[in-house]
Amino acid sequence: MEEKHKIFLVLVILFGVLLRLWNIHADPTLWLDEVFSAQMAESPLRDLVLAVPRFDTHPPLYYLQLHVWSLLGEGDYWMLLNSVLLDVLVILSLFHIAGRHWGRPAGLWVAAVYAVLPLNVFFAQNLRMYALFFLELVWLWHMLELRVRAGRASGGTRGGTVLLGLATTLTHGMGFFVVFFVYFQALVRIWRLHHAAQGLRPAMLLVLDYVPVALAAGYSLGIGSFRRTEGITGLDLAGLGTHLTITLFGMEFPAPAVSGYLGVLLLLLPPLWKARSRGIMLWLVLLPAVTMILLTLTVKSVFMYRTLGLFTPFMALSMGIFYATLWQGHSVQGRALSVLTIAVLVLASLNSSLAFRKEGYRDMALLWDREAAPDAVLFVDGSVNLWGIARYLPDAPRISALEVQPPVRDGMLALKRKLEGGYFDRAGLFGRSDHLQAGPRQIWPYLAPERLEGLPTYWILGQEKTACPRPGDQLLREFETPGKWLGECGTPGG
Repeated sequence: MEEKHKIFLVLVILFGVLLRLWNIHADPTLWLDEVFSAQMAESPLRDLVLAVPRFDTHPPLYYLQLHVWSLLGEGDYWMLLNSVLLDVLVILSLFHIAGRHWGRPAGLWVAAVYAVLPLNVFFAQNLRMYALFFLELVWLWHMLELRVRAGRASGGTRGGTVLLGLATTLTHGMGFFVVFFVYFQALVRIWRLHHAAQGLRPAMLLVLDYVPVALAAGYSLGIGSFRRTEGITGLDLAGLGTHLTITLFGMEFPAPAVSGYLGVLLLLLPPLWKARSRGIMLWLVLLPAVTMILLTLTVKSVFMYRTLGLFTPFMALSMGIFYATLWQGHSVQGRALSVLTIAVLVLASLNSSLAFRKEGYRDMALLWDREAAPDAVLFVDGSVNLWGIARYLPDAPRISALEVQPPVRDGMLALKRKLEGGYFDRAGLFGRSDHLQAGPRQIWPYLAPERLEGLPTYWILGQEKTACPRPGDQLLREFETPGKWLGECGTPGG
């Protein structure tokens, strides 16, 4: 491998790592989903285990890992550092794994591509489960790849496959979907490569090892069956293009409705030209993407950049192997394509990092603390918004995720009645209080007309401007921060 070539790739990897660190330094605040993660992780362990299925579609493994991390430090930056360090481990793992299977040049190319894929840079600055999920996923793929190539599996390899399959499935709500394709492609390849020589044994052992993993998928499937999911709601080509753009080029990329389709042509289709990179791109990127679109159109909305982004380690594997092959071929055009693509990804990840800012709660919490009266009452929409504001109020107590909840309704109300008087009821599964007392101030996670009685003025927090809910009241003051609106309502002069 040429020395200049090696230095170039190492510099690309270093750029990706430094960009991740810069992002959490420049924007060390938490937005909606991140506040949820922090609240889960910083709750007592028993409350954490109860609160995750109570509030979330995702399984509990990530929150348990983050809980351990939170015991070692505190503050937003410390929490965000967890994601960055896990993602750096993904980069190192891809370098090692790709290098073991295809040689060190391929390992460097794969690590470099992953390091500057804009969506992975974005995921690494978020307090969510993506980095942990990717770390588990690439090692699961590696263990299965060893079994495919050898046509057999030792006890340790089988045990590692099962444990990693369970961990990946129990880290993200769509983990079972990704794991299915990883196992399925391994099963097909084992059958093709070793069926004639060794019969059904390798394939049957793989199916047997998948059984406990498939059973673990019941958690996410059960929770997801009655929770709302996000994604495109129909065959909206502009919306589909926008999600593809975010997946391939990150946030705030120009012309998002069409750029995603161009990104497919530039990034995802060229690796199909080479045998070494074709299988990974077909089985672990394109096929799952098409399947998600079909599920979205026929069953439930699941296609969006966050779900398609679960396959980005395989995009990096396929693209990196492809570029390493082009470079080894000494083709001027091939080398130019590989360098050009890396340059585009570097610029796109830099653009995403500079242009995108989280719609955090810190500024709004400090603003309300400054502007509101000492005995003010604030109404927000849901527990997560309450957690977000309370996290940055100087006099707000630290509370468990189960502590303050709005009243439940519909199917959850029926479940509450069934559990009344039992362990889950006594443990506070449905809340121990209906509002937070922050000094003399109150924060309510819901708005009900009876709560407004006797209040001369009150505050409303929302994503956008809203009318005062009590008849006869007027908007006295209003404030805005990115993604948040705050208004004070009451009777003028009252």
